[in-house]
Amino acid sequence: MPRSAKYLALAALSGFIALSWEIIWARLFNFVTGSRAPAFGAMLGSYLLGLALGSLWSMRWQKWNAVESERSLFRLFAWANVAAFFVVPLASWLVVWLPEHFYLPGGFDFQSWFWTLPLVMAASALQGTILPLLCHVAIPADEKAGARLSYVYLANIVGSGAGSLLTGFVLMDALTLANLSSTLLVASLVISGIMTSRSQPGWKSSGKKFGVVFLMSFVIFTASRRFLNDGLWERLQYKHEYNGMRFTKVVESKHGVVTIDTNNTVYGNGAYDGHIGTTLTPGDWHVRPYFLSAVHPNPKRVLVIGMSAGAWTQILASHPQVEKVDVVEISHAYLEVIAAYPEVNSILTNPKVTIHIDDGRRWLKRHKDDKYDAIMMNTTHHWREFASALLSQEFLTVARDHLAPGGVVMWNCTDSPRAAKTGMTVFPHTVMCLNNCTASMQPIEVDKERWRRVLSEYKVDGKRVFDLTSEKGRADLDGVVRICDNDRDPMPDGAPDRWWITTRPRMEKLWGGAEVITDDNLGHEYQ
Repeated sequence: MPRSAKYLALAALSGFIALSWEIIWARLFNFVTGSRAPAFGAMLGSYLLGLALGSLWSMRWQKWNAVESERSLFRLFAWANVAAFFVVPLASWLVVWLPEHFYLPGGFDFQSWFWTLPLVMAASALQGTILPLLCHVAIPADEKAGARLSYVYLANIVGSGAGSLLTGFVLMDALTLANLSSTLLVASLVISGIMTSRSQPGWKSSGKKFGVVFLMSFVIFTASRRFLNDGLWERLQYKHEYNGMRFTKVVESKHGVVTIDTNNTVYGNGAYDGHIGTTLTPGDWHVRPYFLSAVHPNPKRVLVIGMSAGAWTQILASHPQVEKVDVVEISHAYLEVIAAYPEVNSILTNPKVTIHIDDGRRWLKRHKDDKYDAIMMNTTHHWREFASALLSQEFLTVARDHLAPGGVVMWNCTDSPRAAKTGMTVFPHTVMCLNNCTASMQPIEVDKERWRRVLSEYKVDGKRVFDLTSEKGRADLDGVVRICDNDRDPMPDGAPDRWWITTRPRMEKLWGGAEVITDDNLGHEYQ
């Protein structure tokens, strides 16, 4: 064993805290990029490079602090965690101050978040000095050095594993990112102070001095949190467009961060996730879940994969013909969001609705015998990490196997030709409503008059979607169903008039040559 058990404790605690910072930084870069797949790899590469550089630099530190190497180790432990604490708030201000894009010769485009990676590298370099210095201080150069080294490394590995599990699965659910960062900082200062005090003569007197220093540090960092972390998520999301705006609600969990702005627009991990509302007027993109009765004569059982803030689920549960709605949502944080908004909160008590917190594909595989008239997915942007899990040929095949005769699958292609092409390879019959693909094993007929009849009866929480006693209500209904007549080639992205349907022949003409998305090729995630 090392010369003192405190070194094993420090090895374990340093591993715990270092891995906790890594999880915090993974959350940071996941959010600031809108969950782009390369972000985690870039962060992890910077983290590991920093650890390697810190390990090299520790040799010089040993020479400079040979006389009081033990106390210098404990002080370095504190400073390393102070640096780690500042990574998140500094990154949030850098993406505000820096231009969103840096274009370099050769067409390379580096977004502002990329230039915050040196913060991770510098902080992790300080973390990387701790374990080599700890081994230098704790292990005498004798015949038992190898065995003692294994004990230190084992303690560090146990601490690192505990940090990943406890922080990732428990603390991320219990604390906000700002509070978790402050907790790690205060804990590291306490550990450093205690070990520094006990490592020198008269440690009780030194302990009193440390108590004063710690109290002052705690007050300073608590006072600075308003500047450092107030508006943190707004800065990370809006970047150079940030002007002091505030979200009306922020919900943090182990699954990520959900933010809602003053217009009831919902964002999941920094990317657009939907809008809280159920109204339907001509040109409104809420037409997509309402479109179900245009393509299915009598949908009774519906499966929703990806509930988000509940707008689609509320619309589908209010359908006059629907009797049962199963919902699979991977993040329990949305339950808190839904409960806070009267436009959708009734789905939490609606007897038609059963909500399952689970992964969509896993849930489908565990319920092989369940069949549905409609499987609805307001799928996330095709370029986000893990998007292929819901857009791939393999997943659509799993969904297809859960359709009742005449059933349809509807999913959001988010303007990806590859997502549309993938659906055409799995299903012989498809039609697009805006950017949503509807697919079936049987021919699809867009029935305008049937849809009009259903919409005329539609009520959400007892209120009619269309007030047919008013001229405006009747005009809105006419304008909505008129989308069935807009069968034409889509206009370019950004065009103001994008309200149309696209039939199978046009889909094949437009996107028939696109590459299919599979579980193996990861679609757009790294493009």
